[in-house]
Amino acid sequence: MKTSITKIFYFEAAHKLPNHDGKCANLHGHSYKFEVTISGEIIKTGSKEGMVLDFADLSKIVNTEILEKWDHQYLNDILPFTTTAELLATEIFKILKNANMSVTKVRLWETAKAYATVEE
Repeated sequence: MKTSITKIFYFEAAHKLPNHDGKCANLHGHSYKFEVTISGEIIKTGSKEGMVLDFADLSKIVNTEILEKWDHQYLNDILPFTTTAELLATEIFKILKNANMSVTKVRLWETAKAYATVEE
């Protein structure tokens, strides 16, 4: 049986969508919110017994791999792709997979009413 945990993170960033045919072609910012879901077997022994992953360990990895690089940045300057919510969520998913996390879902809110989801 697999169990999952989910934690929510926040960052502030600016971007623009240069090829967009609407307002988002202009420089603007968002208070992004994203949730990361990790799935796996519950650890049976040791200091992490009863956990899929320690929430503190998840926070350390997300802080190092994403938040320290993206928070309060102009995303177009640091990412090599169009910075849509869909592609940002996909990038978060890939970064965490590359950090050997058993991530199964990332949901990124661009606004309080609009989000993109990437699932395995």
